[in-house]
Amino acid sequence: MNDKLNILKICSWYPNDNNPTLGNFVQKHAESISIYNNVVVLAIFSDVQIKNHRITIHERPNLTEIIVYYPKRTKGIKFVNLILNFAAHTKAFRIGFQKVKEKFVRPDIVHLNITYPLGIWALWLKIKHNIPYVITENATGLHVGTKHAYPKHILRLCQKIIGSANLLIPVSRDLKDYMKKLSPNSEFEIISNVVDEKIFNYEPSKTNELKKSLIHISTCLDVHKNIRGILNSIHSISKFRQDFILNIVSDGDVQYAKEIVVKYGLEHLVLIHSTKTTLEIATMLKSSSALLLFSNYENFPCVIAESLMLGKPVISTSVNGIPEHVNSSNGILVKPGDEKELETAICNFLDNKIQFDSNSIHSYAFEYFSYQEVGRKFDVQYRRVLSNNK
Repeated sequence: MNDKLNILKICSWYPNDNNPTLGNFVQKHAESISIYNNVVVLAIFSDVQIKNHRITIHERPNLTEIIVYYPKRTKGIKFVNLILNFAAHTKAFRIGFQKVKEKFVRPDIVHLNITYPLGIWALWLKIKHNIPYVITENATGLHVGTKHAYPKHILRLCQKIIGSANLLIPVSRDLKDYMKKLSPNSEFEIISNVVDEKIFNYEPSKTNELKKSLIHISTCLDVHKNIRGILNSIHSISKFRQDFILNIVSDGDVQYAKEIVVKYGLEHLVLIHSTKTTLEIATMLKSSSALLLFSNYENFPCVIAESLMLGKPVISTSVNGIPEHVNSSNGILVKPGDEKELETAICNFLDNKIQFDSNSIHSYAFEYFSYQEVGRKFDVQYRRVLSNNK
């Protein structure tokens, strides 16, 4: 293999002190890339609780994580705050980039994760230092023309950043189609979210389950994940059967979900859990029968890849990038918002009317989502971009 490249990953989302699960899938991409190349992550976040810039650095083999926090003003004149906050943000980037240069003087390539808001620095490095950059995108904010898209002024900024990239790497074909609306002439390559196969290590099921366990893992933002729809369906099913458990795991606000559970008297069927570590998530998925999602929109949730890596089927809505990997061989797809169809899907699964081969599910997931394969795919694209940029 050729010598390792020096990759600077500028990350708009990344786990940090104030939000330890933000962009954990971005961190996993960084870990997979570090198998083949040297990676330095640079992420910048505001913090209303501090008065001075603060930096944390975590060192791992072939992976350095640099997180810079800057003080954010919220009191006073909005326009003045906007200027001062951007100045503080800019200083944070300079502090962070100086630390990057201590690791390697010049990155071979910049890998931007999530265009907004840090994409301006990938663009600046290309203009100032002629460093090529690629973009991996996950954000539903780029679903141009939908009600959950970014505001127009942000989309205009994203359009400039996306159009100047050497390669665009969305996590799904569906997201690619949206991004092409912003930059129709750009070059694209699809590389999915990634799963650490050592943590989500597959073990073939040895016994038949007496009581099936469903699991839902998300932020529980209802407009997005439609938790109410899930609980409505579970309530309807509970009227004639109670031979299952649903675990809901979330790092978001789940108070409304707890209230619905109590209202419907589902405390014995629905258990709600707070934030879990990656290892804890893997353990809970292993002990589950299937992953349950009912999202109104998505790109391609990392939790689906994690479930499939463990050989677990997925019951989900057929939205955006999900059908690109979930089909009748590894899951059940229903229409978004159709609670009756979701009820039928759950009952068919509980009754074993639809069965799955866990070995085949895992084999597919390893090919598309493992650290080894995803890291290798990124390495191929980096070297192709650099070759074309000579």
